[in-house]
Formats: sequence, structure tokens, C-alpha cells
Amino acid sequence: MTRWAALAMALVVVAGCERKKQPAGIGPYHVKRLTLGKAPGRCDPTDLPDGRKGMWCYALPSVTVAGMKSDVSLYFGSSDPAAPVIEIQLQVGGCNESALSTWIRTNFGAPLEDRAKKVFWENANVYVVGELPAEPGRCLVRVLPKSERAEFERLRAP
Repeated sequence: MTRWAALAMALVVVAGCERKKQPAGIGPYHVKRLTLGKAPGRCDPTDLPDGRKGMWCYALPSVTVAGMKSDVSLYFGSSDPAAPVIEIQLQVGGCNESALSTWIRTNFGAPLEDRAKKVFWENANVYVVGELPAEPGRCLVRVLPKSERAEFERLRAP
């Protein structure tokens, strides 16, 4: 095989290995970069479902998903300014479940599990839980870092 043929084959192999970057959040809310000290909005102490004392941040800049405005809440595992975000929660009012489901599938891929009103995703960076709808006219999307597997499994339990 000539040197040029070997180089061309190597380029084909490398090009075939290109992967789509897997999201680690939604909009400016990113599980790998966001800490309590960087959270915009108002933050108050809260009791987390697993018994930890954490912080809940609200009155944050909204994001638009699937053409719908979403209110954002952030949860942190402690009151330390360096605490990483443990949940990004989007509350989508006036929710079009079909459009939101399509948006999540486009951004996070095929779901792990699809139930009547709850859908679950996982990628290399995050777990995503979609409650479509959580209540009439409202959807809830939760984005959890991979460190929150126990919470993901709790949400996933029937």
C-alpha cells in the first residue's frame, strides 16, 4: 500500500469517528460549569428529596425550548458557593407535549424509556427526565448531572 493510500484510509477512519457533541445542559445552564456562586437569581435553603440540605435558586432568566418559554429553577447540594448544580429544572407553561418531546429527542437522542407521561434520557453528561405533561398545560424537564444517578433512579421508579 502506498503512503498516500494509507494516509487516505487513516483520514476516512478519523472522519468516521467524529461524534456529535452531547449536551450537558440547556441554554446557559450547564451542569459542568454552573456553581452556586455563579447562579443568577435568588437562592434559598431547601431540603432535598434525599435528605440533604441544599439550595434552590429561582427568578432566573428563562430559556425558550421548542418555541415555548420555560421558567428555570436550579438546585445545589449544599450552601457552599463552589457547590455544583445537581438539577436544572424547566417548567414549561402552555406546553405542547409533542413539540417539547421532539425538541428533547433532537437534542438528547432516543429515550431510555418512554412511559405514558414520563420519558427518560441519558447521555455521557446528563440524565434527563421529561414529565409531559406534569399537570394540565404544564410540562417539567429535569436535567441532572451524572453524579446524581440515585436521584435519577428515584425519579424513574414506578
